[in-house]
Order: sequence, then C-alpha cells, then structure tokens
Amino acid sequence: MNLTSGLIRAETQGAIGWLIWDNPTKLNALSPGMSEDALTVIEAYEADPAIKVVIMRGSGRKAFISGGDIKSFDKTRANAEVARQAREAPEKLRLKMLNLEKPLIAMIYGYCLGGGLGMALNADLRFASSDSQFSVPAALRGIAYAPAGLKSLVDLVGPSVAKDIMFSARRIKADEALRIGLINRVVDAEELEAVTVAYAETLAVNAPLSIKASKYFINQLGLERAQRDEDRMEAMQREAENSEDFKEATASFVEKRKPVFTGR
Repeated sequence: MNLTSGLIRAETQGAIGWLIWDNPTKLNALSPGMSEDALTVIEAYEADPAIKVVIMRGSGRKAFISGGDIKSFDKTRANAEVARQAREAPEKLRLKMLNLEKPLIAMIYGYCLGGGLGMALNADLRFASSDSQFSVPAALRGIAYAPAGLKSLVDLVGPSVAKDIMFSARRIKADEALRIGLINRVVDAEELEAVTVAYAETLAVNAPLSIKASKYFINQLGLERAQRDEDRMEAMQREAENSEDFKEATASFVEKRKPVFTGR
C-alpha cells in the first residue's frame, strides 16, 4: 500500500485488517491526506480474500478521532467551494466503508467527536471504552453538517435524538451512547481490544456469503422500495443456496463438528 500522509497505519492480524488513525499529537484529528490513505487501506482489504473483518481505531487510548484538524480549516474550509472540494475524498471513503462487503467495526477509546463520530457511523458496529465521549460540535463551529452524514445518525438514533445531538453539541458519555443506540457495546478500557478482537474472530469464521448478503440486504432495507436492487438481492440468495458453504454447514451439523467456510 502506498500511504503518503504518514498519519494512517495498516496492520493485519490473522483474518483481521486494522485501519489505524495515527495522528496522536492532535488526538487523531482528521488532517489533510488521511481520508485518501484510509481509502487505499479499505480498498486493499476489500480485495484481499484473506481479510474477513476490518477494525478501525485511533492510535493510543485518548481518542478514536477528536474531530477535524481545526488548524487546517483556513486551507480546507476557506470558502464554500474550497470546502466542497475538501469533502470529496472523505465522501469517497464514506461510501466505500458503507458498501464494504466485509464487516467493519469501530473500536473507540476516549474522544469520538465531530468528524470522528461521523467516521464511526460508517462502521457496521461500534464497540467503545467506558470512558469514551461522543459529540458533534457543529453548532459551536458554525458548520452545516452534511446531509449524507446526518442520515447515518438519524438512521441509528432517530430524528429527535439526532436533533438533540446536533442542536446542543453536548458531550455524550458511553452509558448514554449505549442507551440511545449510538454504540453497540461498552467495555472497560483494559478489555476493549481483547473483546473486539474476539468478536471479530467470531465473524471471521462464519459464512462470508451469508454475512455479505445480510449487510447488503440491511442497507437496502434502509432505502425506499423503488430504490432497492431486488434483482441483486435475489441473486445473492440463490448464490448462498447453491454454495459449497451451505452444503458444508449441513454436513458439519450432521457430523457434529465446526463448519469450515470458504466463501464459495
């Protein structure tokens, strides 16, 4: 992988691919070049059949992503046109993450603010440390948050809670984030990585075609019926029904052993 920003790292651990936001001196704030490098990493993991699950995290335990790099705003948000251009790479990354056919988990320590929360919402699941904090401070920065990102928030917590988060710009602690559905699990910071990895390893040995179909179908169900690709969903069902993995699941059940899935 050709990563040029020096602020993104990629590591593999068995069937798990790690995307690491590595800007610790700024609490992993999103700085120029990071989205482009993150997109390179995600595309590489998407193309690698050995990678079954992707986990993204921030470097260290102080922050997942603390937001956008405010010191770069004079360059990236100097005016509306400059801001539009600066949004192009993050938007490509957002769409790639949402449409990644493999599970994507956000492992969150500490601060998950602004664009950091937006990035976490691109994941399928969010596991967070008990000391994590969440907010979108757009109302304190004079920013009209992009509708595409807001849709992910609304889909997750509902319109009223989304308005509370956006209007107040308040900090939300982990227990409340769990209660409102913003995150999936709260884990003690000392145990978070082990719990997240163990969960990812569980997914990695499950049937890839089934997981791929479930992710695509659930995303499709969030669209209006006329927008859904019914033909592709039907084709994916047929693919699973005719797969070697379906036969393996049946045989392993009869033989009282764990199935070994190949994604075929």
